[in-house]
Amino acid sequence: MKPIQLFSRTALFLALMILSAYLQITLPTPFFSMHITMQLFTCIVCGFCLPVSYSALCMGVYILIGLAGLPVFASGGGIQYLMKPTFGFILGFLFCSMACSYFRQRKNPTSQKEYFLIGLIGLFLFYLMGNVYYYFSFPILMQTRIPLWLSLFNGVIVSILPDLCLCFFACRVSKALQVLIQ
Repeated sequence: MKPIQLFSRTALFLALMILSAYLQITLPTPFFSMHITMQLFTCIVCGFCLPVSYSALCMGVYILIGLAGLPVFASGGGIQYLMKPTFGFILGFLFCSMACSYFRQRKNPTSQKEYFLIGLIGLFLFYLMGNVYYYFSFPILMQTRIPLWLSLFNGVIVSILPDLCLCFFACRVSKALQVLIQ
């Protein structure tokens, strides 16, 4: 594929990441509200449709323009976002997309089950990054410790079912898109 096509697709996915931040459901959880957005869906599809370097570029640029102050995150933007315990989930988009891209290139999935297993790897990395940042940022940023169960409740339990559904649908869409992008 030509580099101009890859950059065009990267720009398209970047725009979709920004737009999907505004399609959200806010869940009231202790300390901080959590948002379920369509960004996870977009992130997984991006990973399946772009090579690793371009999916990393897409998510990296998304994170950088958000930190630069453009309101592209679910709750705005700006460098102060680094001080939010939920910033780890934004970093999780990068790892999720790269993992989906890497394993798609390496395993060349053909069945829906293979796509979903790769999507689950990406989802696991998304949750891992988000929850590690969430749990360890509280003593540093908020000057308070929270129990591990509360961190897992806020970061996993309240959103795992909707995120599994998003992952499943993203994998179905990605499998269907493979016919068009090859």
